[in-house]
Parts: sequence; C-alpha cells; structure tokens
Amino acid sequence: MLEIVDSHFHIWDLNVLNLPWLEAYPSLKKNYTMDNLCKIYGNHDVLFKGGVYVEVDCDNTAKEDEFIFNLNHPLILAKIMRAQLCKSMRLPLGVAGVREPLHTVQSPRGRCLKKDFIEGLEILADNDLIFESCNRVEELTDLHKALSSVPQVKAVINHCGNITEFNTDYQQIMKKLASLPNVYCKVSGFPTGDTVFLKKLLDFLTSIFRTSRLLYASNFPVISLYSSFDEHLNTLRKYFNDNADFFSKNAKKLYKINKPQIRASVIRLRTEKASYYKKLHASPYPSVNEMIRQCGINQYKIFNRDDLLFSIMEYCGDDYEYDMEKMAHDPETIQWWKETDPCQTRIEGAAKDEWWADMQPVYDLNKKIPKGD
Repeated sequence: MLEIVDSHFHIWDLNVLNLPWLEAYPSLKKNYTMDNLCKIYGNHDVLFKGGVYVEVDCDNTAKEDEFIFNLNHPLILAKIMRAQLCKSMRLPLGVAGVREPLHTVQSPRGRCLKKDFIEGLEILADNDLIFESCNRVEELTDLHKALSSVPQVKAVINHCGNITEFNTDYQQIMKKLASLPNVYCKVSGFPTGDTVFLKKLLDFLTSIFRTSRLLYASNFPVISLYSSFDEHLNTLRKYFNDNADFFSKNAKKLYKINKPQIRASVIRLRTEKASYYKKLHASPYPSVNEMIRQCGINQYKIFNRDDLLFSIMEYCGDDYEYDMEKMAHDPETIQWWKETDPCQTRIEGAAKDEWWADMQPVYDLNKKIPKGD
C-alpha cells in the first residue's frame, strides 16, 4: 500500500483564529480539522502517515502558534510557522522552518531582496531550518537572487511557484531555481482539468528537479478552489507511478520527520594511495555530494589515522537499505567509487558483504541513563 506524507496542508478553527483572507473565499469559511484530512485520505487505498502543517496567514501569529502546538496531534509530523524574516525573527521551538507569505497584497514587491530578508535566510541556514516560499510568479527572479546569495539555506517553492501560465519566462527562472542544490518544489497549486497543460508542467518539473527534490503536497483544503483533492491525488499517483520517494520519503528526509541515526564505520587506507585519496576528497564530485544528501545523510565526515579511515554519519531516512541501494545504482557515484575503492581495503574481520565495516556504539555522553529503583 502506498505510504503518503503530505508536505503541505492547512487546518484551522475559526472560533480561535481570524483569517481575513477568507472573506474572498466564502466556500472555505468553515473549520477544517485533522479528522477531516484523515477522512478524505481514508477514501483512497493509501496509508496516510501524516504531514507538514503550513501556516494559514492568520492575523495573530502567536495565537496560531499556540493553537497548533496545543493540538499536539500525532499526524502533524512537522510544522512550518509564520515569521517575518530578519536577524531577530521569532522562531518557535520545534519548528522545521518558517514561511513569510510573499504572494499576499500586504507583501511589498521586491520584499525578498531586502537586507533584513537576506539576513533572515542566513539565520535559517545557520540553524538548519527551512524557508518555505509562497510568492508571486513574476517575482521568482527575485527569489532566485535571494536564494543564490544564501545557497546553503534549504528552500521549498510552494505550489510550483504559483504558476499561472506555462511560458518561456516561467521555464527559464524555474530552471535557475532548480540549479540551486538546496531548492525543493512542492507539486501542487495547479488545476487538474487541463490535461495537456498538466502533462507539460509535470514533464518539465521532473526534467529540471531530481526526483528527490520534488514533494507531494495536497494543499488541503485550499485545493478546492481550483481542483479537487481526489482528482489531484489520483492524477499524481498515475503520473509518478506511486513513487515512494515522491509521496513520502523525500518529505521525511527534508523535514527530519525520522529520528536521526548515527552510524560509524571503518576501512583501511592503502598507504601508497593515501595522497590520491585525500586529493579526491578535497574536491569531490558535486553530484556525489548531492546523492549522499538525497539518500538521507545530513552529516558525513571521514577521519584518517595512519592506514585507517573512520567515518561517521547522521542518517535521517526511514529505510537505510533502500537508500543505499539507490546510491549504489547512481552512475556518477559508481564512477566515484571506481576512483576511491582502489585506495581502500577491508579491515580484518569485516563481514563478507561489508566494504566499510560497521562499528558499534560503546559510549554516548548525552544518553539518558535509567534511574535505579
């Protein structure tokens, strides 16, 4: 059964929150709960694991924070809350990232090129937090300039950049955004009735973004303004052929939904190849680094002492064997290993199927020790 992690949904209680923008959309002026979302997924042959709550442009940000955090719903797997980017922006504990709406009337043109906005991106990057970008399609060029100045920040383009027309300008700027290694795109926000337009759009997005940087998103309940939940989900299931990365694994890795695993391993370094090995790793193939990140490895370091190499990694995926198999079939990674493997040799006692031999943890300074009776 297909597992789904919805990377973009909204819920609200109008008895608690005031959403002024709903005045223009009377069909949405009612409460939407997690139970509503679960029920609509229940109409499909899928395993809905939960998803990412995204802020709802409430007129009282603190009240929205309190509402969502007090819900403490087990299927809210990550939270993207509202913030105005700057050095001193408010960052609630436990969030995966923030969104400053750039598509609203209240947001001035060119906002994402302002100094305080760029400083806010730098703060997010330093804290390994995500910036969610919902912006006017004609300002995607501004967004590219902003993200290019802070390339280390993880940024997610909401709703395919709020596309209105599949023209040359849109294609050119989306290609530029996709060229940035830490930019992702949520596949949502488009009408599903025009099948010709939709095919062109999806073919284009899959050609410029790696599958690992495309995210399934429903945009519940706002999707009802331009499509239907059922048609959107069924269309994407058919196009992506129930691809596990697209429908769940990418979101789990990006939003750190899985509990990180620390893995360490050891291998021997051939002394006559040591200089070459170090030279390779001083300037590794960019595509190899990207594949490592795609496979859920957020941190990876290799240390050397005499003829030993030690590695330590933080893995945030949910299926280590699945990700390692994907890495092993990547053509550029295979080429990289053709260069590095002759520099190494197994340690004595390594298992038959081990190249790098796994190491077992012995001590952890931060591990909680159970109290005695």
